[in-house]
Amino acid sequence: MFKNSFMNQNKIPKTSEPVVQTQKQLMESPEIEKIAERIIDRENLEFGPAQIGYFLVYPNLSKYRAAKCKKASREVKFFSGNDFLIEVSGELWDMLDSKTKEMVLFHQLLHVEPVFKAKKEEWTMRIRKPDFKDYYEINDKYGSDWYKTVQATASSLYDLDPRKESKVSL
Repeated sequence: MFKNSFMNQNKIPKTSEPVVQTQKQLMESPEIEKIAERIIDRENLEFGPAQIGYFLVYPNLSKYRAAKCKKASREVKFFSGNDFLIEVSGELWDMLDSKTKEMVLFHQLLHVEPVFKAKKEEWTMRIRKPDFKDYYEINDKYGSDWYKTVQATASSLYDLDPRKESKVSL
């Protein structure tokens, strides 16, 4: 009795019903990797032994998410060798100018934080939460127009309500 009522509540699809899967496509991006290498050199960013994978997600991560940096799972690390993944919404990336692309990527690279633990003599990979000092450095050095450009481009691309434009984030 319990089993039947549980199954009815969760509405398990019958095999004849179509199962909708996400239509997201993940692609490695040599273009993003080259831009990242330039930024890492120019800004003297140090990531120790950390390996970063750069990906475009088509059509997007979401209408409100331009890019994200995440720590690779144990399985992803095993199969790809990457400690971190930087994912960028593909349609949005294709619409951005080169300066804005650099700033989006620089912002994501600031989240990468490998830490050496001297006691254990090993590296720990962490995602760095926004540190306003570093982000102010970006604004002082490069301004904040790039961020508004990302928001306006996403708003235009996805026909967002102008009041929701500020919800587009990195």
